[in-house]
Amino acid sequence: MSQLPSIPWERLERRQRSLPMKRAGFVIDLRRCIGCHACSISCKTENDVPLGGFRNRVRYLERPDSDRISYLPLLCMHCQDAPCLEACPTSAITRMADGRVVINQEQCCGMKACIAACPYGAIYLDAKAGKADKCDMCTHRTSLGLDPACVASCPTGTLRFGDLGDANHPVTRYAQEHGAKPFKEDAGTRPSVYYIRHEPWMNEAAATGVQITPEDDEIVYEQTGEEL
Repeated sequence: MSQLPSIPWERLERRQRSLPMKRAGFVIDLRRCIGCHACSISCKTENDVPLGGFRNRVRYLERPDSDRISYLPLLCMHCQDAPCLEACPTSAITRMADGRVVINQEQCCGMKACIAACPYGAIYLDAKAGKADKCDMCTHRTSLGLDPACVASCPTGTLRFGDLGDANHPVTRYAQEHGAKPFKEDAGTRPSVYYIRHEPWMNEAAATGVQITPEDDEIVYEQTGEEL
């Protein structure tokens, strides 16, 4: 009988299993994104996200200066001044030691206060469970030294995960070298997700961007995003 192939975390060395960070975060290089949805699909699969819900979305935005399309991956920004933390009436939303913001499903009452408070539209309500849910940077993976599912599945290296609190971390240096900045910086939430080649018009356009190309009119999902 042949031996079953090992799963990723079984191949990790002991020294890789504990990677404490000062401030966990993402850098998203929009120059590289091709709108393939590998990140959002792998996220749904990895985290068993129900139909109609998204922890990670990719908006297709019509550029105001040409007939080209720009792609904008959106997820929880894990803000240092997260509005959802204050809005939650049951303290179900907390901050981990590395700065990431997470939701305790057992404490969530499903009243949607966090959804209303988030300026990025990053939280959704699981209709079946009646609980709020969002990106947690794949805590179950990163605690083992693995990248979040979206980072691991991206074919172009658009998404990078690392310690933004460490000035010498490769991801932090990459962000600085390429002028990365937060999405909706004027919201004052101090996000832990930075974008390279972010343009001001994208802040407004993301509210009406679609998850598909305009030509695919037979497939419609999450076409509007008034929460953004």
